Amino acid sequence: MRTITDLLYGRGAAKFESNESFQPIFQSWSMIGITTLKSNRTRDVLHMCFCWFCILLSPFSFYMGYVQTLRTKPITDQLSLLQAIFNVTGLPLKAIFIKISQSHLRTTEAIFVRLDERCQSAESREQIKKCVVLSARIFTVVGSVYHLYGSTTILQAFFTDNYPLQTWLPFTDYIPQPTIKYYSHFMFEVFHIYFLLTVQFTNDVFPAIYIRNLRTHMNLLTERVSRLGSNPEFTDDQNFNELVDCIATHQDLLVVKDIVESVCSVTVFIEFVAVATAHCICMLNFFVFADRFQQMVILSYYLGVIMQIMPVCYQASMIMEDSAKLPDAIFHCNWLAMDKRSRKLIIYFIHRAQENMTFVALKLFKIDMTTNLSIVKFAFTLYTFMNNMGFGQNMKELLE
Repeated sequence: MRTITDLLYGRGAAKFESNESFQPIFQSWSMIGITTLKSNRTRDVLHMCFCWFCILLSPFSFYMGYVQTLRTKPITDQLSLLQAIFNVTGLPLKAIFIKISQSHLRTTEAIFVRLDERCQSAESREQIKKCVVLSARIFTVVGSVYHLYGSTTILQAFFTDNYPLQTWLPFTDYIPQPTIKYYSHFMFEVFHIYFLLTVQFTNDVFPAIYIRNLRTHMNLLTERVSRLGSNPEFTDDQNFNELVDCIATHQDLLVVKDIVESVCSVTVFIEFVAVATAHCICMLNFFVFADRFQQMVILSYYLGVIMQIMPVCYQASMIMEDSAKLPDAIFHCNWLAMDKRSRKLIIYFIHRAQENMTFVALKLFKIDMTTNLSIVKFAFTLYTFMNNMGFGQNMKELLE
């Protein structure tokens, strides 16, 4: 098993496999307790129970903390916590659904093994290697952006003598000694914010990585199809068998697509709702209430909000474009050089390939860049409406 550094730089003598793209995801899920590597070990079970306690505690802790800030903290701190509440509310829902669906998602591994076995040329193996490296880099970049927000929040709290998240923790807030209470609460929130950000970005990034691997095998299939009937050394039976293998590959891709969509449909829908709300609150807080240092924290949070849905929307849009090239490749292959039964099968194949690969969130919103831009536009329109109505400025004058 390669390390994450080897995956990032494509190091290693052995052939790269598509399933290596998902290795960081499952390792992260194991670290945050979504799954355990050895479920019969007591230590792993206790670790998983503690992680789920932290996950399930977060909505209650954030909400009670927000109620407390209404009386004691300025409006910018209230909005900073409020924008996080919407994401934290959906976090346990996504984690529970992924926990339930994880075994279903694992069934794609055997299919990717079959897909890799059909790609034995040097060019095909190089494309698979590039996909694995890119998947590791997507995972790393998204995680870094998420944890940048955690670091800026902790630095702001450290220099202002506040708590990073302003959450309510019953097991520290009732400590009578103020110094011990402050540092106990502060250290737990430092751990909690990095833990929750790890849970969040892992659950957000996995659809983009799966779709990126689907794109690679779709492009490899399109290249294979374009060469059908072009090899003069092939007999009619060999051309027919190659065509059948291409159709089997396409069927496997459709199966993987359905599995990934069934898992990410719910999680991406929750992200859409959380991101649409967080966009508006971020802009209101950034342009009306926050000072310079707070604006830096809000900007880092806003970058994380953008990264929640942009990678999966981009990859989903690109696989629609990639799958649209397959019917053209079938039509332009050298089907005239093939026998009658192969031509009949090509008609079936081109008919089946007409339907593009599209991902839909809960059968309501198509997952693509159009939806991503629509959410940003909705949030900006809502902010503009509130700004024109003087909502933010009137509230600021009222509080001052």
